[in-house]
Amino acid sequence: MSDIYLAVISLAITAVLYFITRQVINNKLQDLQGSDKLLGMLLIFITLGEAIYLGTTFGLFDLALEVITSIGAAAVVIGIALQNQLKNIISGIGIFLNPQINVGDKIEFDYVRCQITGLHLTKVVAVTNDGSKIIIPNHKLSEEMVEIFPKKRHVS
Repeated sequence: MSDIYLAVISLAITAVLYFITRQVINNKLQDLQGSDKLLGMLLIFITLGEAIYLGTTFGLFDLALEVITSIGAAAVVIGIALQNQLKNIISGIGIFLNPQINVGDKIEFDYVRCQITGLHLTKVVAVTNDGSKIIIPNHKLSEEMVEIFPKKRHVS
């Protein structure tokens, strides 16, 4: 097969991968605030991967090897800088998919009892009995011991 056919097949696979990812995120994580940011990041990664594949297939990067190396080094530095945010995002998805913790549940975290008012991609927002708002990073909530007092559910 020629490189043109492989490029067309690669573009088709990339488009299908993007639409499947978008459907999964929109259907499974639609209630998670910030899921549109996750979809945007995935789109960027899919597009960059396709651009790198096409660039190497057609030799577009032969002259720009030093620039690509610099971009790679910058990506590593940015990845290290965003390490906590990435941990929070992964933990946020895990917390959202965990049926044992929901908005409205009371929790005790770091000796503070509060009620969850929002599950976000990078944080959990809760309110104490005296009305103080607490913002808990998701990776802290998933790594430390938390006592959960589920809200009463009506059974029909």
